[in-house]
Amino acid sequence: MTATTYHALILASTDTVQVVHDVLNDVSELFFIQAESTDDALSHIGARSLAFIVMDLSLPDLDPASVAAGLTGLPRTRMPPLLLITDDPFRPDLYDRVPPLLIDHVVKPLDPTLIRAKLLFFSAFFRHRIAMEQSIEELEKVYDRFMEQHQTVLSQTSARKEMLASLSTFIHQVRPFLSRIQAGTFFLRQAPDLPQRLHQSVSQIRTAGKQMNRTIQNLQRFRSRETDPPALFTDRNGRTRAGRILFATPFSDDFMIVHHHLNNRINATLFQAESTDQAMTVVADVRPDLILIHHQLSDGSGLHLLDKLVRIGTRAPLIITVDRNHTDAGAAAVASGARTFLILEQTSALDLADTIQGTLEQARMTHKVQGALNRIELISQKDRLTQLLNRSGFNQTLAVEMARARRYHLPLSIILARIDHFKKLNDTYGHRAGDDILTACAARIKAMIRDEDVVCRFAAEKFAVVLPNTGSDRIRILAERIRLHIFENQLQIGTRTFYLTVSIGTASFTGDTAPDDETLTLPALVGQAIHALDRSVKKGGNQIQS
Repeated sequence: MTATTYHALILASTDTVQVVHDVLNDVSELFFIQAESTDDALSHIGARSLAFIVMDLSLPDLDPASVAAGLTGLPRTRMPPLLLITDDPFRPDLYDRVPPLLIDHVVKPLDPTLIRAKLLFFSAFFRHRIAMEQSIEELEKVYDRFMEQHQTVLSQTSARKEMLASLSTFIHQVRPFLSRIQAGTFFLRQAPDLPQRLHQSVSQIRTAGKQMNRTIQNLQRFRSRETDPPALFTDRNGRTRAGRILFATPFSDDFMIVHHHLNNRINATLFQAESTDQAMTVVADVRPDLILIHHQLSDGSGLHLLDKLVRIGTRAPLIITVDRNHTDAGAAAVASGARTFLILEQTSALDLADTIQGTLEQARMTHKVQGALNRIELISQKDRLTQLLNRSGFNQTLAVEMARARRYHLPLSIILARIDHFKKLNDTYGHRAGDDILTACAARIKAMIRDEDVVCRFAAEKFAVVLPNTGSDRIRILAERIRLHIFENQLQIGTRTFYLTVSIGTASFTGDTAPDDETLTLPALVGQAIHALDRSVKKGGNQIQS
């Protein structure tokens, strides 16, 4: 049966068969099969796929229950619909034996229009089922082809890996043998007592050895092409470059093993440092992309170097190498900031390359996440109106500068400046004018300071300036310059001219007393500046108090 020809089984009298033929005579793809007994019907049901069955329940020698049993024995998706023709107006009991939607009935005398409608419905149902089966078959074929191709690719990949592994083994095994052959034939040719009849044989062996050596070189080049190192390192323009890897180890054998493992696998230059001091020098000079640290260095533990690198905040990911008897050192290193640790005796070339590649990718993702967090933190510390640091940014900046001043015995000062009568200006001329006044004052203060100084919006109409390495003598001069710059330069906003003044309070400590004076904490220094600013305001403004 093709997709355009299908069969229908009719178990009925000649008159009923004629009626069915007449109502479906325009359906050219339908081919009718007539059966007059139960056995004949069952043979056709089991032999072919049927579009539908028409069964006259009054037909002699017909057992409807056996026919229904034969239908239910078929797979559900292969069961043809059944149209019953009956003399009884009541519903036939076969409805209980055939699944719903696959059975219907008509009552004699037959209505040709009704029979046509029901059989056309059954025909459409069959065509859709066949179309669905064909679609499933096509999908299965596509799936089979896909899986076949997938298995082929997997087989080719596996075969390629096995071939490369076998090739590497072959090269490593044959090269020493060839070297011995070349050395032996060279000395044989130089031997003065070599019989003349052997000279030709030795020359042939030597020529064969040279040919095999050239073959080995070609195989090595092929292996190198097939195992291109991954592009793990790029410059600022996104171009691939050679990486820089530092291996801090006092053991030359370990260094050579790692160098051999990475050769032709990772495009990077490997540097060695035997001690902590040497490693720190290489880090400063070379700026490695990744650092391997052996747990034991010539001047002590590798964990000491790890701690120093973590404290200076190196961006290079850190990997500790240990021997099999010191795995505890590896666990301690990971707890102290290393990305992972490797037991060098149990690490193959592929394991080392995969670990380095994975560590670099993990570090790259970490830097991206940290960069995003830093940008979020910076946004949270910015004042939207003036684009200066807000109070939170001021507190963080002052804490950092105070710690530096205490450590290196440097002076540190702060300035607090408040726009005089700002509330009255804001209420009189509106919030837009008030915003313009704040923005203008922020710009003027920022224009008067050094690059290393930091201006912040401390409160509504108050600004703060953090001045590293600045003592009380210089702070007074800078505060006066800020006061005069705002006082002597009128501000034009639209058609209005504003003459602004600021009140200023300062506070500072010197490098000689700050490290030893525990009372000069961050809140204490800010408190001194606030009290000085309050005195300036109470005295009429437009002045400086310390």
